[in-house]
Formats: sequence, C-alpha cells, structure tokens
Amino acid sequence: MAYFKLITFGGLAPQVSPRLLKDNLAQTAQDVNLDSGRIVPITDNSQTLVLSNTSRTSIFKYTDSPERWLQFDEDVDVVPGPIAGDTNDTVYWSGQSYPRMGRSSVIVGSAPFPSNFYRLGVPAPTAAPTVALKTPTSINATITTTINSSTLTVTTASAHGAVVGDYVKLSSFGGGSGLATNGVPADNINIDHKILTVPSTTTLTIEVNSAATSSGTSSSVTNGATFNDASSALTDFSTSYVYTFVTAYGEEGPPSAASTVVTTDDNRKVVVSGLETSTSGTGRTNTNLSKKRVYRSNTGSNTTAFQFVAEVTLATISYTDTSDNDDLAELIPSTYWIGPPNEDTSLYADGPMKGLVAMPYGVFAGFTGKRVCFSEPFLPHAWPAAYRITLEEEVVAIAVTSNGLVVGTKGTPYLIAGTDPQSMSAVRIEAAQACLSKGSMVDMGEYVMYAGPDGLVAIQGAQVRILTEGLISPDQWQSSYYPTTIDGFLWKGRYVGYYNTGSGFGGFIFDPRGGESTFTTLTASEEIRGGFTDPDDNELYIIIDNDIKKFQGGTTNQTCTWKSKEFVTAKPTSMGFAKVDAEAFPVTLKVYGDGSVIYNATISTAGSVYSVTGTTPSFSATTIYEPIVRLPASMHRTFAIEVSSAKTVNEVCIGESIDELRGV
Repeated sequence: MAYFKLITFGGLAPQVSPRLLKDNLAQTAQDVNLDSGRIVPITDNSQTLVLSNTSRTSIFKYTDSPERWLQFDEDVDVVPGPIAGDTNDTVYWSGQSYPRMGRSSVIVGSAPFPSNFYRLGVPAPTAAPTVALKTPTSINATITTTINSSTLTVTTASAHGAVVGDYVKLSSFGGGSGLATNGVPADNINIDHKILTVPSTTTLTIEVNSAATSSGTSSSVTNGATFNDASSALTDFSTSYVYTFVTAYGEEGPPSAASTVVTTDDNRKVVVSGLETSTSGTGRTNTNLSKKRVYRSNTGSNTTAFQFVAEVTLATISYTDTSDNDDLAELIPSTYWIGPPNEDTSLYADGPMKGLVAMPYGVFAGFTGKRVCFSEPFLPHAWPAAYRITLEEEVVAIAVTSNGLVVGTKGTPYLIAGTDPQSMSAVRIEAAQACLSKGSMVDMGEYVMYAGPDGLVAIQGAQVRILTEGLISPDQWQSSYYPTTIDGFLWKGRYVGYYNTGSGFGGFIFDPRGGESTFTTLTASEEIRGGFTDPDDNELYIIIDNDIKKFQGGTTNQTCTWKSKEFVTAKPTSMGFAKVDAEAFPVTLKVYGDGSVIYNATISTAGSVYSVTGTTPSFSATTIYEPIVRLPASMHRTFAIEVSSAKTVNEVCIGESIDELRGV
C-alpha cells in the first residue's frame, strides 16, 4: 500500500525539480510562516499612519513619544546625528535636490514632517574682504601729568569718540632737550600711545613709554593729539585676512579668498570690509547662517595659516581689527570644510550626494556618480574634497558593516575600510555581482545583502556569497523576481523583498540563517513604495498607497497556500483518501495527479461535524465526521498535495485506503 504523510513543512527551492525536492520542501509556500514546522498563516499589516499623499516613497521614524514620522516623495536616506545624547534630535538626509539637516525645533512644526530644514554644509564667501589702515583723526586736548606716572590723562575740548585699544599721538607739545613741557618725557612725542581707559566722553588715559619726572600745570594743545594709525615706533609687519560663515548651530564653513596684504603694526588698526551678509545662488540657499569669523595671518603671506581674530554677527559689513599679534587665537580649522556634493552641476555633474550612511567614529558617507565621499569625524557639515575616493564603476548603493563600507556598483563591489576619513582605502572585490537596485541593499548587521544578477548577494568583509545559490537559478531569479525593481528591508533577522513585475507586484521573505523555511513568497496586491525598519525592535513599516503599515502587525490571519513536492510511486496508483489535521477550519485541499488537479474541495466545520464541498469533481456540501475525504478513482505515477487556509495546519496525508490513513 502507498501513502504520503507530511508532519513538517519547509520553504521553497524553485531551482530543484519538484520530484527531487526534499520530502518537506514545497513547490508553493505563499504568505506562510514555517518557523514552527507547521503551516501557519502570516497576519495582515496593521495601520500606523495616514500619509499626506500617495507619492511618498521614503519614511523615517523620528520620535517615539509622541510618534512622529518623516515622509518624503524622493528616495531619501535619513541618519541621526553622531553626537551621543543629542537633545536636539538632529538628523541628516540625502536624496532630495541637495543634502539637508534639521533639529526638532525646525523639523517639528505642523505636519507633515519635516516642517522645515536647512542645507547640509556651509558655503564659503564669494569674494575676499577688503582691507585698509584706519584714517587718522585729530582732536583738541589738554595734557595733565602726574609725578612718576606711567600714564597720562588726556582731556579733550569736545567728545572724542575713542575707545579702549585705540591709539593717540602727541605732537607739537612742549619743547626742550630730553624733557617736554610739564614733565612729559620727550620720547613720548610724535609716537602712538595706546588708550587704556576712557573715563568719560572727553577724557582718556594713555600709556607712555617712560614716566613723567615732575608735576606740572595743564597746558593746552591745539590739534596736538591725533588718533593715528599711520606711523609708529613699533616694528611693521605684513598680514592678510579671510573670513568664514557660521550657522546658528555653530557649524563653520570654508574661508573666503585671502585679502590683499596690508602692512601694519600692533599700534595700528585695520578696517576689514566687504563682508557678505547673506548667501544666494545655486548651492548656497537655505543655509541658517548666523555669524562670521574673521581670521588673519601673521607672516605676511596670503597662503599661510590664519588665526582667529573675532566673531561678528552676520549683518556686520566691516570690522576694525585692533588686535596685537600676541592676541591672535587658534588656527582656522575649516580651510577645507566644503559642503557635500549638491545641485550645482558646474561642480557635480553626477548630481547631489545620496545614499547617506553613518560609519563608526562619527564619520558620515555618501556617493555621487563614481565618487564615495566622507565627512570630518563628528562634523557632518564638513566634506573635504581630499576625503573622496573615485572608483572605476558607477556607485549604486552603499551600506556599513563591521569591516567597513560595502559599495555596490554597476560592476564589481568594493570594500572601503579605515578609521580616519583621510586614509580610507578601497579594495575591489573580484566578483561579477553588480548591485541591480539601490533599494535592494540592506545592512543585515555583520554583512550586507543586495539583489545581484545571479541572486541575493551577501558581502562580509571581502567575501562574496550568492545566498540563493541552489535554491533559485540565475534565470529564475531574473525572470520571476525582477531584481532591478527590488526594494529590500530587514525584518527580525530576515530579508523582505518586494518587486514590480510590470503588470503586478510580488514579494518574498528570505532567512539568511538557513533552515528548512529559508525562502517563502508574499502576496502584494499593491505596490510597496518604501519602508523603514525600527532599530529598537526590528519591526518593519511599509508604505502602501497613502498609509504606513506595520508589516504583519495585525491580528487577522491571511490565507496562505502550501504545495508539496511531487511524490513518485513505484507504479501507477490510485490514491483513495486524503486527510487534513488543522487547528481549525475551513481548509481548502487540492490533490494533483501527474501534474493535474484531480481533487479540489473545502473542508469546513459545523459544530462537531465537518462539511466538505468540492469543485473538482464538483459536488454539493457533504457531511463527514472526520477530516478525511474520498478522492476520485484515477491512476497516477506522481502526486502532490496543496492546502490553503487562514488556519494553522498540522499535517496532511494521502493513501490508498481510509484504514491506512487512520493508522498513520
């Protein structure tokens, strides 16, 4: 006697002939969860949020409490900021007309989110500042000396308008050899003196080179004291100036071109003017600028390093520098801090940077064309040109693993590794596995998966594997799963893929951990336009129509279908009966003989009895007292069993006699 009994159920291996499959593997495993070894239907997707329109293709869960989602029409990659404990909830993203960023104060306004944003990167000023020595100013003054004092008090005939740090020159005052009138030493005449204090609008305290030797009476000086930067007894030096823009978040951009060289000394003031107060034009809009920083060299070369002089408001047009060389602060840090590739096609013919990802040590990465770009550590607004690597093939997608950055191209993959963006090295992986779809690349943790020409590709370090090898042939992969259209997502350690056939849609679940349930398929009646995996719990959220839905987040079972391999009998046989053991009913049972349906019926329950209704052969509802049905008499060499149900099925079997089924 012949019978076939199935008590464990596995997934698909389309490459293997149906009659050569393992006994528990399937020809069809649709919308089914086989983790337990039983046929368990997947659940429906639960509603999470209604999107603002049906054009959204990218989402990102921004905050949990309250739950807020960012939504975009474009293929956008969103990355949280690299600073731990960032209370501003700063995020960065690429994929739109230029890379962008925002904090909660900007992003969270009125829905939909983001409500607003700023450009990622800070532009340089378009022109060098203009520099000139400050024009001298004359005043009327009365000089009063004090015995053995190192200062003089200057009383002016009218409001002087001077400030601490300015300089005054005493000229045509007194006479005599070595000692001027009223005890003012002669070596203080015709040189500049620094103003130390400004007690009132008509008095100044100035520093002198040597102390007065006697007290004296006041003496009037007409046009005898001038605020003068034109001459000095100090050593002259040459210098040059640059300035930078600074955002309200403290992000500093690259400097302007250097000014012309000006000759000055520590007793002179330099007026730095022509400071831009805004930015406009391609690649320079929406920049969130707030301040400017002024820097100067102290070696006379406009190619030297520049040191900090002052920070001024964005509206400041000119700044008067009174700093001594000894007062200069840190070197300019942002000389090479240009922004990421943007919409300026004169600079970036391949378009703005996309594919933004976060790497270890606070480094961000993205790509455009054949170039992979890296940011300064913990400074996502700064993307030096020296931190860019040009590959041989056009980049399609990038993802981060513990070994480095995996780069999928239109040719061979690459691995870029390193801890410092200045010294990243790219290794070409010799495997003819192009990345066929940007959306298919998924970071699985220790490795990356994407849709290649021969199947699902996994890259770990410099090792490449075709994970679907032996399950799906390259021809089947191309013809049945449309790899150029695949969008892939991580879901509880599994790879979930959706594709577009051109006339419909489909999906699959691939478990790279192996086992009998490695590969199953999904029904997709509508396009899945994008998705997001929540890193907190690995739950997947997908975009369907204008909704965000949690993948298998509902409580209603879907109808699943599982079809066995082809069982081959030793000789043509007539199977007389079939049995289904399920947790509940209805269950639709199909039996195939030599590839054709010989029986198709639905078993339901009515109280303590069962009801069976058939379509092949066709018959009306018949009452049965156990879930065993009679099959039509026909001889066949191969048999296959298919069950469809929204209930869990424990086992199925067919045999030549009913006693045989009851006994197995």
